[in-house]
Amino acid sequence: MLTFLLIIIGLLLLLLSLAGVALGVFMALDERTRTSGLFFAIWCVPAVAASAGILMRDSVTFTIGAACFVVAGVALVVEHLGSQKTTRARRTNSGRTRKRSLYDDAKRWVSER
Repeated sequence: MLTFLLIIIGLLLLLLSLAGVALGVFMALDERTRTSGLFFAIWCVPAVAASAGILMRDSVTFTIGAACFVVAGVALVVEHLGSQKTTRARRTNSGRTRKRSLYDDAKRWVSER
């Protein structure tokens, strides 16, 4: 009975982590979320290893996969916090830019056509 329960839990975790990898790859296809998507997909790969460790009933594979999952999660959080700081810096610097002249606006309008 315990073996059957471990197989069910391992399969559910495996499907969930594979869905996370697929979601990360899907996010990476869009230019706006490319970096976050790559980090998310990479973060879910150790979860696949940990769930495979549960399915194989191998404690070493599970332990290493879980440890890598935690380390990758910390890297994901640090990256997310760093990207928020750069967004804030861009917002505060945009008010200091000089105004464009009418010539620059006309040149940009022509180049867009």
